[in-house]
Amino acid sequence: MLFCTTWKTRGDSPEQADRMMAVWGKLEADMAARSDIERECWYISADGTRGMTVVRASDPDAALAFNLETTLALGEFLELDTRPVLDLDTAMPAIAAGLERAKG
Repeated sequence: MLFCTTWKTRGDSPEQADRMMAVWGKLEADMAARSDIERECWYISADGTRGMTVVRASDPDAALAFNLETTLALGEFLELDTRPVLDLDTAMPAIAAGLERAKG
């Protein structure tokens, strides 16, 4: 299962940014040690104010629990939004069926 998390900074001070990076580093180390979660991609805007990441999870419950942990740990610094997503190959049959249904 794929999960996309978008994030936006809360306008952190340099001190808050340093604290955030320390927390983030610990979360990254924890994530790297897991076999049930793998980052597919990670992008940040050129101005550094927002970004997104996609994670592939073999255990959705474990991934959501880790997401909750991450959100609680970084919520002081970032606005986070996580949603399950589909790759285009998986989504296309559902899109086609939905469009067909919409025709009546």
